[in-house]
Amino acid sequence: MLINQLVYISQAVRKMSPEDLAAIQETAKKNNGPLDVTGSLFYNGGWFLQVLEGPASTLDKLYKKIELDPRHKNSRILYNEPANFRTFPRWSMNMTNLHDRQADKYDELVEVLEAAQTNRRIGSTSPAVALLKIFKD
Repeated sequence: MLINQLVYISQAVRKMSPEDLAAIQETAKKNNGPLDVTGSLFYNGGWFLQVLEGPASTLDKLYKKIELDPRHKNSRILYNEPANFRTFPRWSMNMTNLHDRQADKYDELVEVLEAAQTNRRIGSTSPAVALLKIFKD
């Protein structure tokens, strides 16, 4: 089955507590499962970077809903392309809080988030593609 992968970045309107992030994750898990959406959300220094995977039309509708969420602003899509497989097949939504510095692949993920914030490439690769490659390996 062909799916799409959508990666976006946005800025939190306030500092998110671990409880805030857990609430976001729980809501996403509950909503994404029935939609056949998987993915991962990364938070660091007031920025969100999220990968969503699923049917293209579903992701389009979901992203429009996400854009309206008052907990963030300045959302922009970094990547929205067809994919032959899911990078995050096990998670209706994974959450990685990079603020606690204990995340697996911490340095690589922080670099991706910082590059995405400034629209900078990592070598010759976009931050979104670099993020997907981190988890593909």
